[in-house]
This record gives sequence, C-alpha cells and structure tokens, in this order.
Amino acid sequence: MSRLHHTERAGLGRRDLLQLGLAAGLGLLGGCARGQAQPVLQAAPETLPPLWRRRLPRPWRFQPLEAKPGSSRAALQIDPSADLLACGDGWLPEFTDEALQPVDAAPLQGRLGGQAGRFLEALGPVRAARVLPVGVSPWVMLFRGSEWLGGAAEQGWDVLLDPGLRGQVVLPASPRVVVELADRLDQPESLGRLRRAALTLDDRQALNWLLQGKARAAVLPLQRCAPSLRRDPRLHAVLPSSGAPLHWTLLLRPATSREPLPQAWVEAAWQAPLLGQLLARGWRPPVPSQQLQAQAKAIPASLRSLVLPPQPVWERCWSLPPLEDAARAQLSRRWRQTAP
Repeated sequence: MSRLHHTERAGLGRRDLLQLGLAAGLGLLGGCARGQAQPVLQAAPETLPPLWRRRLPRPWRFQPLEAKPGSSRAALQIDPSADLLACGDGWLPEFTDEALQPVDAAPLQGRLGGQAGRFLEALGPVRAARVLPVGVSPWVMLFRGSEWLGGAAEQGWDVLLDPGLRGQVVLPASPRVVVELADRLDQPESLGRLRRAALTLDDRQALNWLLQGKARAAVLPLQRCAPSLRRDPRLHAVLPSSGAPLHWTLLLRPATSREPLPQAWVEAAWQAPLLGQLLARGWRPPVPSQQLQAQAKAIPASLRSLVLPPQPVWERCWSLPPLEDAARAQLSRRWRQTAP
C-alpha cells in the first residue's frame, strides 16, 4: 500500500495533503539550491598537500585541475563556476586583473613574512591584493647517489655544468627558471651550456627520470621531492648557500565568485599541530621564519636544513615576479638563440 493511500485512510483532508506536498517541494528545492551553491576549490592535484587539502571544510569541495606544461590559460580547463583557484606563481601571468577579485583576507595577509612581502610588492598593489601566498618552496638540486654532493656544496648551482653531468640533468620546463639559474652561474655562456647539460626540460616527471636511472640530477621545488627524499635513501637534495629561486603556491578568487576565502582553513595550515606535519613533508607556509622554528623538531633531520635553512641563506633566495612585455620578449630571444 502506498504512503499516499495510507495517509488518506488516516483521515487527512485535501488541504492537509496540499500543505504536505508544498513542504516537500520546498525541501527538495532547498536541497537543490544548496547543491548548486557548493563552493569549489580548483587546483592541479600536486599543488596542495593532500593532508591539508583533505581538511577543506564543508560545503567546499576540491576539483582537480589538469594543465599541460607550456599551455595557455584556455588549456587549464578552469571551471567557470570555480570559487577559488590554487596555482603556482608561474601561472600568474595567464590571469588578467579583471579576471580576479581581491582575496579580502586581511588577517592572513598581515601574517606574511618578508619574502612574501617582497614577492607581492613586485606585483604592484592591484595584483598583490588579488593574490594570497599560502606556501613557498625553494628550487633545489636533487641527485641520485652521493657522488656530486661535495661539488654541489662547494660550487652551488655551477655544479650543473660539470662535464660528468652533461646530458644527465633534468631542468625545469620553465624557460624563466632556467634563465634565472644560468644568470647566477659564474661561467661564460652559461645559458647555452646549461641547456646543453640537460637531458630534458621536465620538472613534473623529474623524479621518474632519476629513479629510472636515466638522469643523475634534477632541479625542482623542494615540496615536490621531500616525500621521496624521506622514502628513498638514494636521493639527496642540495640548497646552495647562494640561495635559490622560490616557487610560490597562491590562492586566487575568480571575479565571478561570491564565496569568501576560507580563512580558518588556511590558518590551520599555518599553526600547530598541522603546521609541523606539513613542514615534515617539505611544505613551508609564507610566515616569518621565527614563527616556524618551534616546529623544527617535527622535520626529519635530513630535511631540516632544506625546509628551514639558515636565515642568511633564506634571505638570499629570490622570487620571480611576472615580466613586463619587453623583458618577456628579450627572454624569448635569448632562449631561441641558445637552443642546443
């Protein structure tokens, strides 16, 4: 017997049934509205630490964002309904100021450290208001085996030009990062020589190249290789005392979003106990260094000097803000002229 027939036999009149139907309909519509309003955070899977990403509060949901190296923003496959984007600073030039809105998170912005402040200052006030750094990682040299560690400690980035490594180095797919490294080398014709030392330009698959024995060194952000450094004793990383380029993880609010940034979620990653767990995985929040020292013991000894290097080394690291059109054109010319 159906529920409707049972209700009629119980003595409910026509008016009562209409009221029940109206209430049920409103409930259904309310459920649909809530489903449609579920805010979305979109990011490439490797952008945010899974430990933190899984703590995204309800009703937020995470949606993976796939991007091909060297592709344009159209190829990022950004969901038009996304309310928050997480990306590396290399993607920042793909967004216009009009495509973004201020992050409106003054309590978080007020906690940023000196490196983050310099990075935002270089963006200019309009763009800086639309960007929230949530993580920072130095690019490091990663070696399979210990043969080159002494040279790396003594020579820094120049060890990448050692004849014994020629054709066995995996460099970043970003020409900007490669040019920046070359310009820091104390060698003539450094950019051309560095490119000739490369087996390939593929930082996303750098670990595979190393672990398969096809390369002996790679350059990639510490946060991407820290878990492998903890698991595989064959791998060793070096952060030169001369400093390194910095890789920033940023949160952006699309102009179409009506959702405020989930500040409590970000704050949780910047304080204990989650902070210590993230530091142990190579993820460093962009807050002042002294605020991180209390969690230093949570970091494995083999990673500690990489995640929290001495302050003079950290201060010698540098960011790569977007280039103006003239500088970008000059970089493109240099890149073409030094092709192997």
